[in-house]
Amino acid sequence: MKTISKPLYVKLYDEILQNIKSKKYSCCDKLPSENIFAKEFGVNRHTVRQALSLLKDEGFIYTVKGKGNYISNIQIPYSISDKSSFSQKIMDLGYEPKTKLLSADIVKPSEYIAKQLGLNSKVNVIELKLLRYVNDLPIAVSFSYFDAFYYREIIDNLNMEPFSLYNILNKCYPEMEITKISTVFEAQNPTNEISDYLMMPTNTPVIVASTLSKNQYGEFVEYGSSYSRADAVKIKVDLV
Repeated sequence: MKTISKPLYVKLYDEILQNIKSKKYSCCDKLPSENIFAKEFGVNRHTVRQALSLLKDEGFIYTVKGKGNYISNIQIPYSISDKSSFSQKIMDLGYEPKTKLLSADIVKPSEYIAKQLGLNSKVNVIELKLLRYVNDLPIAVSFSYFDAFYYREIIDNLNMEPFSLYNILNKCYPEMEITKISTVFEAQNPTNEISDYLMMPTNTPVIVASTLSKNQYGEFVEYGSSYSRADAVKIKVDLV
């Protein structure tokens, strides 16, 4: 029986995948460029591109526009009862976190957001837009909403360095205990704005987590929604 040889791009795919599994390339590492792979394996760039496309389709790598290809599977634990900050979670995983404040505005909320916070839609809210990084790679864009009257001290403390919404809330309201009471997850294609911030194509889905929080007195504190790269992040939900 005649043996059918594997196509070159499949052989290259196997080689790169073996390097990923053997930890030659670790999570968040940037892969060599197409040119470097082509020279290393003695193939043309088209063959390299086919192999990388297959790895991307299977979720082993993801692309950051203008930067290159990176190893996937940053696993961020997500617990409804967890009160630790984003930065602490990422540091516990051995990565370097960073949060950038993109904008802070006082706005009229949509009817939906007002309803989530138990407010009249004519009442102003604080809207914070944040970009979160892991090892200098943009991983998630998040929006947080607070009653602009009751939580007005937030606005005066946004220059905290390094920026941490968790630490700002602790500083402004040290006696307040904030607990997530609900989180809804869904997959969506990102808007142009989100895809630009995350440097990803608009046809690659994001994981949207919409969370509502209350204080120890049962009063609404925050409604937030985060948009995380589904090709770079796995969110683990602890039910207990």
